[in-house]
Amino acid sequence: MISIKKIKFLSIFFLVFFVSCSNHNYFLKEENTFKDPHTTKAAREEFKKDLYNNQISKNLSLPLSEKTENNWINAFDAMEVSLDSDIVYKNNFESAFKQFDERSLAFQRYLLEAVFTLYPNDFYNEIFDISQKTENSKIFAMGVNYLIQNQNNKFSEEYYLDWLNKKFPDWKNDPILFSLGTYLKKSPENFLKERPPLVDLFSNNFGRKCTVIFSLQRNNRDYKGLVVIRKPDGKFLRNADGTIFNIPQLARSITNLPTYLTNGNTPQGIFSMQGIDVSKHILIGKTPNIQLIMPFESSPSAFLHNKINDKVWDENLYKNLLPESWKEYFPIWGTYYASKAGRTEIIAHGTTIDPSFYVGKTYYPSTPTVGCLCANEIWSDDGTRAISDQDALVEALKSTGDVNGYIVVVELDNKKQPVVIDDVTMEILKAENILSNN
Repeated sequence: MISIKKIKFLSIFFLVFFVSCSNHNYFLKEENTFKDPHTTKAAREEFKKDLYNNQISKNLSLPLSEKTENNWINAFDAMEVSLDSDIVYKNNFESAFKQFDERSLAFQRYLLEAVFTLYPNDFYNEIFDISQKTENSKIFAMGVNYLIQNQNNKFSEEYYLDWLNKKFPDWKNDPILFSLGTYLKKSPENFLKERPPLVDLFSNNFGRKCTVIFSLQRNNRDYKGLVVIRKPDGKFLRNADGTIFNIPQLARSITNLPTYLTNGNTPQGIFSMQGIDVSKHILIGKTPNIQLIMPFESSPSAFLHNKINDKVWDENLYKNLLPESWKEYFPIWGTYYASKAGRTEIIAHGTTIDPSFYVGKTYYPSTPTVGCLCANEIWSDDGTRAISDQDALVEALKSTGDVNGYIVVVELDNKKQPVVIDDVTMEILKAENILSNN
């Protein structure tokens, strides 16, 4: 006789097999009348021409001075979008470093960001000297992160942690330095070894019955993540054929900077959904996006969708949203400390960026952002939206009846491959079983 326990196991096994055998998402729509003039073949060719000839070449041809700082910053932005690290422009960066102390704080930050993105192994000595001299916490954190990943690096994380302790004795009171110091003590990869059970997060109510979108990522953001949606009733959203709804989602910034720094990768942790909107930004496009806020971007009441008396954020308000096993897991506090450090305006959106900039990258044809969650969109040469994972996500969210819940971003592991639904199916089924018995 087969035991009840074994029957339950076999049921889950066959259900896992069934829900992971199909990639059809019935929330995908074919809307051939949806067009964007910025995505036509002609518009993209004109954009590239302007970007290379004017935004980069023309701006960098101007002598660097107080009056031309913004021109150079615009060039840095354009080089990042296109990942243009042409050796021709390396002399401009060398010149900029020679004037580093004379330049504004904004210019210094954009220069370090561009170098981190485009020349990760070229300016070790310059940035080592800057990190020694600077008294600015953000410049110091950007410098140390550059040095650590540089192939010419000579020192361990312990060396830089000692440097941090001596240079900023009060570093634990600065959210940027606190995040830097925490990850110098224990690397993101080592934190992953202690990641609490995913099922605890999947079955957590986050304070109330609401829609929760889980954006599941690799530690290496060069690989695409995956989105699944849990409805207010505790069931994960299914397609019409019974398979678990899922779409790819990129959480990589073009800079690949740490999540606690401006324009870095999307932080792990809890985002509060604040409805659906349409962007005016030409690189995002008019496919509806999901508006998000992090804790320090708003009042606790707005973030929690709950009229409470607390006017100021403290750790307990955020901690109370987390399941017991996750409360002390530092990476899940990413949105808390990133927003405390000043990061803002991270949303979940589509893209009109020409993916040809990223041919050969592991995330192609998806396009990186400056820290947002980005779902893939493909546009035809005449500007017609041919494929939109973002539209599928928004329609799926609407179908739950609640567009004001939470998005939870979490890294699963450091595998060098995109996240697929098979990675999390068993945990989803276990979580549904827990919720159905509560």
